[in-house]
Amino acid sequence: MRKIPRQPAAPPPAPQPADKPKNLQNVNIPDITLPENLAEKQTLLKPHIERSHDIINRPFSIGTQQPVDAYAIYINGVIDTDTFNAGILRPLMIYAEDGAKAGSQNPELPEYIARTLLTVGQFRKIDRLADLVRDIYDGMLIIMLEGSSPALAIDIHKAHLRAIEEPPAERGLRGSREGFIESLDVNISMVRRRLRDPKLVVKKTVVGQRTHTQVAILYIEDIADPNIVAEIETRINAINVDGIEASGRLEQFIQDRPWSLFYQHRLTEKPDKAVMQILEGRVLIVIDGTPTTITAPSLFVEFFQAPGDYYELTWVGSFIRLLRYLAFFLAISTSALYIAVVNFQPELIPTELLVPIARFRNQVPFPVVLEILILEVMMQLVIEAGHHLPGNVGQTVGVVGGIIMGQAAITARFASPAAVIVASFSAMCTFVLPSPGIALVSRILRLPMILAAASFGAVGFALMWLVLLTHLISLTSIGVPYMSPLAPTRYSDLKDSFIRSFLTSMQKRPVSIPSQDKVRQAGQEVTGNR
Repeated sequence: MRKIPRQPAAPPPAPQPADKPKNLQNVNIPDITLPENLAEKQTLLKPHIERSHDIINRPFSIGTQQPVDAYAIYINGVIDTDTFNAGILRPLMIYAEDGAKAGSQNPELPEYIARTLLTVGQFRKIDRLADLVRDIYDGMLIIMLEGSSPALAIDIHKAHLRAIEEPPAERGLRGSREGFIESLDVNISMVRRRLRDPKLVVKKTVVGQRTHTQVAILYIEDIADPNIVAEIETRINAINVDGIEASGRLEQFIQDRPWSLFYQHRLTEKPDKAVMQILEGRVLIVIDGTPTTITAPSLFVEFFQAPGDYYELTWVGSFIRLLRYLAFFLAISTSALYIAVVNFQPELIPTELLVPIARFRNQVPFPVVLEILILEVMMQLVIEAGHHLPGNVGQTVGVVGGIIMGQAAITARFASPAAVIVASFSAMCTFVLPSPGIALVSRILRLPMILAAASFGAVGFALMWLVLLTHLISLTSIGVPYMSPLAPTRYSDLKDSFIRSFLTSMQKRPVSIPSQDKVRQAGQEVTGNR
């Protein structure tokens, strides 16, 4: 296991900001020790900040009896100026120093200031130029002193936070209405509030040569498999790019098969879902600046599960889950089956239905495959337009646009009514799927299914499904079989795959996800009227 590189520790009483891996240090900045002379420090720093007019240099004097020259350096608009003025600048300028700690040549002055005068929570000493420049652009407040080589890096970021609200892509009728936001620390606190376990481990690192994006991995120490945790850490630390600004980009760097169409990690914006994933032995990856978190490893069956399944009665949750599997199959297969039957096996269609289909088909100048493809393109354009327009406008465009374009296609003889119904039904099935990722996959897979059915009929349709299932069986997520508990078969996990069994019967964690502690709950006797 490759350990995450660490920077020098902060003073014991104060917590330390996120550690920075050594491979993220900017090679263009000399990694030299800071001099004691304040003017020399400014000279070394000037080439790296003089082109940034939003960087403020604030000279001031520390103390009243034997003043010590100092400089405060920060990015305007990033730090909390009220905290800076009241909690840092004012105490430093007016304090009455004693004889033992006074003087501009006292090397212990930064330590004394940090321990006795600063009322902020997070700070650390830095004595390297590369660290100094990096911390400035990380949004830290820097205090440089005359006569002391180390500078103080103080974290007083101003909080510009979006309100915590329900994620639009993961709405549910029951359960929590909270969703993650773009703040790493707030998201971690939302998990902590639900999972009050001292064994919950939070490890932070930084990804991106230029963005220095903070990334945290969360797991329960005595549940998560150490090999999986080590593998995830290794993959994250191996990322060497200019910037990572969202979970979707990081996910592509750590997945087992980057060329696969299927998402190999589950994304979520709901803290309650993330906590349940951690309790099953998975690792949660939280990225600063994005509300979407990653859980790994993940299984194919999880993309058909939703937190609401476990808030409903067993029979209700099982029915809804089976409906999702059926919707996935129909979303991919309906258009292809229509083409295969009309072109190759029309005898399978009842006569009462075949006659009107044939009558309307005679008015369409295109072959049935081109007719379906035209409708599919129209439907995909309407769906994308609805996604990218504002909420109310998008819904209106989706409904009105679909109706108008479908009617116009029939009137203009571009498509028959049966083809419009088939294409609309296929699109509707994608909206049943709870995961946006699996919904997108179903929209894409529809095209090769259509082409295979148009070329070889039912045989081509069956072969495409065989290729699809073979590919799914070959996939892994952090080394865990993607199609488990189906392939390989884990019989004990089938109770929470196609159906949702009784919660009292789920006494052990999923065997498909490696974990140290297999017991989830002790046996519980169900009482009631017999």
